[in-house]
Amino acid sequence: MLSNITNIWRKELMDTIRDRKAFRQALLMPLFIGIFYAVINPLLTSVVMSKASDPVTMPAQGVEFADDQLVQVLKGAGITLFEYEGDLQAAIAAGKESAGLIIPQDFSTKITAEQPATLQVLVNPTTGGPFGGGSFSLERLETALNAYQRAIAGARLQVRNLDPGLLSPITLETQNLSTPAQRAGLFASFMLPILVGLLVVQGGLFIAIDVTAGEKERHTLEALLVTPTSDLEIFGGKLAAVFTMSTFPLVLTLLGYWAASNLLPASMTEGAVLPLYVILGAMVLTLPAALLANVVLMIISIRTKTYKDAQHAVVPVSLTVVFTAMAGAFFPPSEPLLYAVPVYGTSALVGRLALGSGVGLEAIALSLVGSLGFAALGVAFALKLFNRERLLYSA
Repeated sequence: MLSNITNIWRKELMDTIRDRKAFRQALLMPLFIGIFYAVINPLLTSVVMSKASDPVTMPAQGVEFADDQLVQVLKGAGITLFEYEGDLQAAIAAGKESAGLIIPQDFSTKITAEQPATLQVLVNPTTGGPFGGGSFSLERLETALNAYQRAIAGARLQVRNLDPGLLSPITLETQNLSTPAQRAGLFASFMLPILVGLLVVQGGLFIAIDVTAGEKERHTLEALLVTPTSDLEIFGGKLAAVFTMSTFPLVLTLLGYWAASNLLPASMTEGAVLPLYVILGAMVLTLPAALLANVVLMIISIRTKTYKDAQHAVVPVSLTVVFTAMAGAFFPPSEPLLYAVPVYGTSALVGRLALGSGVGLEAIALSLVGSLGFAALGVAFALKLFNRERLLYSA
């Protein structure tokens, strides 16, 4: 029995490897995906932080009414005001400018007279798209104006021989106790569970279709069915081949993710490094879920007559797995037993592992038992469908 399963496994693998172009893509694409997921977040963060620290030239009206102290505080925050000619409000509403400042004529007079003064800030956060800078000027302006208000209030207290510290009776000291591994895991705890969901369903998708619906369409399945091998041996050999091929993209993608995240310059990652044990743990936790997905994909594909039909038929499975993985990333299990839910429990565990928040043995056991248990049920169900007549004539 084992020799028959091994022969079928070897035959399916050789058929897949002979298609060198497809096999090459099966190896290179996972690496690309892993590197892409690892690079995209630090890259976007670097772009956002760079824009947030770049000098800002802000349009304003009534610049001549601002006192020198306000102008200097704004310059210290990297904000330079320039007098805008025309309708500033209309320009910002149209998206031509992201933010603007209107200084009333009596501003300096009221500050000198120790009366409440008002500055009007006009913003359009949609200017330039998500990374166009619509909200960055406002945030920096608010910080600068707070500093200006503290300076004015402090000067007024000193005139009255009062301690400026009266304005700040409490000093807040903040210490960041997170480790570099935890900082690296913060983003990974969101991206890795989703990546795991994609790998689980996509890793063996095409070979699962090819060894079932593909062989039926090419009329090569008949030759295998006339051999004395049993239904269990045929299904076992094909499943072994599908699972073997699905491990390649899973391992390569996760290793590519780890390598890329650790090779990025420190200016992008702030020294945050993702430990290798997170990736290795993700592999161990994900493989049983991948096996279950392989079984489900084969069950669905064998009930179709053509490769194209099978591709359409497995779409709901792909979407279900990805959304379940996203649920694991956003809504971790509230009860230990929920870790036994395939894909959901796996994704949640991978997220916890990335955060370094401690993964209990009970949760790991439940996740593995849940995936393997459902996979065993799937195999039992598949064998009821996997007989010679249904393989040849079902649609």
